[in-house]
Amino acid sequence: MSDARAELACETCERVTEHELHYAGRLLESVRCTECGSHLELSQRALLPAYVHDLEQRVTSKPRRLVHRAARDPRGFWTGLPRALARQPGKFLREFWALVRR
Repeated sequence: MSDARAELACETCERVTEHELHYAGRLLESVRCTECGSHLELSQRALLPAYVHDLEQRVTSKPRRLVHRAARDPRGFWTGLPRALARQPGKFLREFWALVRR
């Protein structure tokens, strides 16, 4: 799960304010206005099928992305590969549990 910030128009306080954006994988999970605290959260029912679809796309595009990285920086690719492979299961579990525990 990752976080970001953006200037957005808040429907509650009717101003352009900074908002906290929370992502599960590449999917927007929730948005919170930092001024008034208004919070919009997508339901698990909506997020889970979208997450599975996004995960399918990420898995099928992974070989192409790996080849591209290997061609761009072969030494960096091969030296970083073991750590990247070890990190993936934890990354997946954090994303998945962030959705399921809601």
